[in-house]
Amino acid sequence: MTDAEKTGFRQEYRRRRRELPALERAAQSAALTDGALTLLAERKQQAENTGQPWHGRVASVMSYGAEPDTGQLHARLAAEGVEVYVPVSLPQRQLGWVRWFPSVAMERSAVAPIDEPVGERFGVELMSRVDVVFVPAQAVDPAGYRMGQGGGYYDRFLAQLSEPTPLTVAVVYTHELVERVPRDEMDRPTDAVLTPEGLHWSVRTEH
Repeated sequence: MTDAEKTGFRQEYRRRRRELPALERAAQSAALTDGALTLLAERKQQAENTGQPWHGRVASVMSYGAEPDTGQLHARLAAEGVEVYVPVSLPQRQLGWVRWFPSVAMERSAVAPIDEPVGERFGVELMSRVDVVFVPAQAVDPAGYRMGQGGGYYDRFLAQLSEPTPLTVAVVYTHELVERVPRDEMDRPTDAVLTPEGLHWSVRTEH
């Protein structure tokens, strides 16, 4: 697929996301929140049953615009004592991570037109102590390959993960789980996909 075709694919799914009625976005976001909490509870129980480490930490994007709303998820996790870390934009299209909590101060990013939490910044090494990373996507396919915003931030981040790695889960609306996402050698898949209907393990993933 050419760059122009990839751009067209991305624009089409941006348009479809924007045109999703607000009430429908809210209903699907609520279902995604419930699905994420169920997944975390199951992973915690599995860790306790098998003697695997459970850190009580989650990494998740702060949503904006028409994206699936993560605000309620973050608030509920924080209320349950789970540490929530959100991404901040760094130079050279890299991601750092800052702890989020309901009263955290916000400031304008130095490298992107968004507001970000103020606090100690962590690098990818934090992920060895994180249980699950919820990854944004415009669309994703059953193999876990995702179409992002085009900046490559998350593909670089996913490529930097090393053992022990957290579970990586793309989060999308129902219509955004598609048959196949255009991909190239830089793209990195997630371990699973979460839609309002539930969790879908990537077809190449053993869990």
